[in-house]
Amino acid sequence: LQYLKASVSGRPQSGVDEDIEITLDDYVLLSPEAISIRPEDRPAIRELANREPLALIEYWAVDPDYDGVVFRSVWQDYRGNTLEDGDPLRVVTRAILTVERRATPRTVCVRAVDVFGFESEATIELAGLDQ
Repeated sequence: LQYLKASVSGRPQSGVDEDIEITLDDYVLLSPEAISIRPEDRPAIRELANREPLALIEYWAVDPDYDGVVFRSVWQDYRGNTLEDGDPLRVVTRAILTVERRATPRTVCVRAVDVFGFESEATIELAGLDQ
């Protein structure tokens, strides 16, 4: 019913660490008609999904070393958390994770849950870095 698009927008290195900057780029709710809501609310949901799709995200989390099986969240943000942006109605759309730099490739996995309870996932493959 939905899909999530995320990207790595920065990867600065410092010593043995690197900062992976992850950005939520887009969220698409493919079929608002499949959601169990009142028919009169559907136009408003459709309009919001078209105008500001990331406003539908309730919660998102990041695993910077996803193994393809077990998701280990090391960073998360949720609607109502105002520590980063002061907006209780939206999640932040950017995260910076400090991780150990390594020569082997890594898979970053981003999982999000929308306000309807639907979960979506995006994975990003990153090349290894010279030590």
